[in-house]
Amino acid sequence: MELKGKRLLILGATNVEIEIINEAKKLGVYTIVTDNHTDWSLAPAKYVADEAYDISWSDIDALEKICRDRNVDGCLAGYSERRVECLTALCKRMGFYCYTEDADLEVIFSKDKFREACVNAGIPATAAYSINDENIVFPVIVKPVDNAGSRGVSVCKDRDELNRAYEAACNSSVSGRAIIEEFLDGDDPRYEPVFFYTIHNGTATLSNSLDRIMVDFGFGGGMIKQAVGNVYPSKYLDGFMEKQDRQFRELFSSLGMKNGYALMQGKMKNGSFVCVDLGFRLEGSLSFHYSDFINGMNVVQMMIRHALTGTMGDDRLIDEKDDPRFAKHGVTVTLLATKGTIASISGLDEISREECVIYVSQKMREGTVCTRLADYSQVFGRIYLCSDNKQELIRTIDKIYSTVKVLDKDGNNMLIGRYDANELK
Repeated sequence: MELKGKRLLILGATNVEIEIINEAKKLGVYTIVTDNHTDWSLAPAKYVADEAYDISWSDIDALEKICRDRNVDGCLAGYSERRVECLTALCKRMGFYCYTEDADLEVIFSKDKFREACVNAGIPATAAYSINDENIVFPVIVKPVDNAGSRGVSVCKDRDELNRAYEAACNSSVSGRAIIEEFLDGDDPRYEPVFFYTIHNGTATLSNSLDRIMVDFGFGGGMIKQAVGNVYPSKYLDGFMEKQDRQFRELFSSLGMKNGYALMQGKMKNGSFVCVDLGFRLEGSLSFHYSDFINGMNVVQMMIRHALTGTMGDDRLIDEKDDPRFAKHGVTVTLLATKGTIASISGLDEISREECVIYVSQKMREGTVCTRLADYSQVFGRIYLCSDNKQELIRTIDKIYSTVKVLDKDGNNMLIGRYDANELK
């Protein structure tokens, strides 16, 4: 179905929503974005969209009026569970297509309930505790049951740390609840695998995989490890496809997931993948660039198409081309910023011209204030590399670290962490 001229309302106006706008414009779609920021520097997608509003994406009544007044044809949201919940409510009111239709969001968006669903399906899961348990084996990890990313997440070594972290996690939770789980270092503590599924017309196809390269910066205070890079495909892909792919596809089906995009982040335990987080939404690390570049499968465009037409695309074509066994190697270099105020930025334009760089995502600008020593929210940017030549990747990664500079007013480098490119050898 022709999409040119159709009107899409996008909930949210951050840097990542720009990705939806860019892909929508490639399809000829007119884009409208909204969030409650009147300072558009905090909502940069408003500068890029065809139309923008300073209305909260949770104000369903006001959004309904926009949809009716502006003849909106469909709506899309991603990158956070709360946005997707608002998307679901708005689409139901407007009669729009919504990829979450019939999905059991109460289970999918709740870490404790999804963990229970895994256990019931015979899928390996972490040990879980209640705050009053006396037999807790430390260390444990405490998380809000309904938050994405690392907000409100802490690793605890003893009961005192646990009590403080549990209160903080509950305060970070929309529902006021937190989950306590065993802390898994994994078979290899440096690698956290993530697996991605395209779900179309009731069929889930494994489309992508990666290993997050994790670093402990040693700042303490229960701070979790941070990813300095992603490597594609995951070194655990073959084993996962052989032993667990079918289990997860059946689980998605049992949860009513008929369309959309699912990502599972976890750890390896005794050779099996243990999912610690499920996302039923678009993914903020923008890994779709690899399946698009290598296989021509652009899940953001698929989601836009579904929002406007009710279909993700040609099922037979998706089944044929959605292959996670990439013919090339991919590496995303994640540039993390530490505490301070950014005074100057240089080197990104030069790096973007490197032959194996397929995309550059810059999330921070001069004047951005970083308040924490290290945090998931303090990703300065990501550089996406892809090649069938590992030596080219190694050379370019080394050049990134010697070329890209993010300095504070005193000339100190604010970038922390480094992916050792020699691991690719």
